[in-house]
Amino acid sequence: MSARTAKTIFASERELRERVVADAAHSSAMEGLTASPEYRADAAAFVAGEYDADELVTRTRVRYGLG
Repeated sequence: MSARTAKTIFASERELRERVVADAAHSSAMEGLTASPEYRADAAAFVAGEYDADELVTRTRVRYGLG
């Protein structure tokens, strides 16, 4: 996995990321799934701008042996 790199993002980008993460959580919940604490921490870091969507996907795939 790549190292985290702090990055400043605009409030509008943060809001978009929050909506994307919330939508994904809702979709998963509708399928009866729950997010792990590790994923929730990664998603929060993504929302904060610590890394981009590609890194979030990579971390998730590696965690489940798909990487």
